[in-house]
Amino acid sequence: MLDNLDQSIIKNLNRSRILRAFREKEIIQKKELVDSLNLSITTVTTNTRRLLEEGLIEETGIAESTGGRKPVVFKFIKSAKVSFGVDLSPHQATIIMTNLASEIIDRSKFSIDKQSMEEVLLNIQTIVETLLDKHGYLKADCLGIGLSLPGIVDCENIMLVNAPNLKVKNYSFRYFEATIGLKVYIENEANVAAFAELIIGAAEKLDDAVYISITDGVGCGIIANHKVTKGTFNKAGEFGHMRISDKEIICSCGRTGCWEIFSSERALLKFYTEQSGDIVTDLEAFFKIYHEGNLLAKVALRKYLDYLLIGIENIMLGLDPEVIILGGEIVNFLREIEPIVEDYMKKNHSDILSRDNKLVLSTISPYSAVVGSSLLPMKEMFGY
Repeated sequence: MLDNLDQSIIKNLNRSRILRAFREKEIIQKKELVDSLNLSITTVTTNTRRLLEEGLIEETGIAESTGGRKPVVFKFIKSAKVSFGVDLSPHQATIIMTNLASEIIDRSKFSIDKQSMEEVLLNIQTIVETLLDKHGYLKADCLGIGLSLPGIVDCENIMLVNAPNLKVKNYSFRYFEATIGLKVYIENEANVAAFAELIIGAAEKLDDAVYISITDGVGCGIIANHKVTKGTFNKAGEFGHMRISDKEIICSCGRTGCWEIFSSERALLKFYTEQSGDIVTDLEAFFKIYHEGNLLAKVALRKYLDYLLIGIENIMLGLDPEVIILGGEIVNFLREIEPIVEDYMKKNHSDILSRDNKLVLSTISPYSAVVGSSLLPMKEMFGY
């Protein structure tokens, strides 16, 4: 019995490794699979035959022979299956439909303000079914739906345990899964964004990294030994709620002095309002004012960076990752003024720059979380 189980595990591992090779290279020969994966020709032949039967690969031609029979070239059919990713933020739902290579086929988004979770999920179901029909796919062609959620999650029981920014507690997605007729996967927003960085982003070739998600709140995904680690009770990475101040400002979690109070998107906008008396409602409006040379906007940004970098240094000191990856919509705006930010760090936070740890901006933000959620249904297939 144990031998049969071991053989089954080995077969699944070999299949996943071969599929990952096709996903990464798309066009490949049997010999390349044998050499690069250190597998027997029998194992590769058996798996490629099955993948051909399942419609996941196809023969695409004959390669030049170096002696003997000319080798067949296989091509990955990345459009054979699709996956959906959904990022639920406090104000908006973003939905993407991807192929097996994580290329976005279509996308949609809608406001979730003043909507119950049931109404939000009904809208998601309508969009998913519309996109499947639009692009000629059946539900049988869909690997499932991944949900990125801003809070503590129970992945095994697909339950959102606590999401203060959504004002939701102990919400099960079982009924949604039964209603939509597709497998549903959930994950914390920062963890799933870190997962995206691990598979296709800045952490792809790293063992240890931390992804910092800056949205309405601040969350962190921890990558250790090339895997996203979530801790014993799935609460690892809640650095947004570490205390960095004695100020009696109440956080959404009910505590005071939390890092996210001073380093979220809302914090930057609040700092500007406190300086100027003017209200700005989003980052685009703030950075427009900043680029117009508004001195109070510059003061607000410097104050924001000070608080942000205090938390980053704490994480560097506590975890010592190879890289800290900064993510979220704000990254697109910080990238535009990266030399200015680096110069400010040199003058005021040189202790961070002098460390071996590196601070980088995500190259897939602000889509890290939604792309990561679309990868959740692919984990079993590719063995991630």
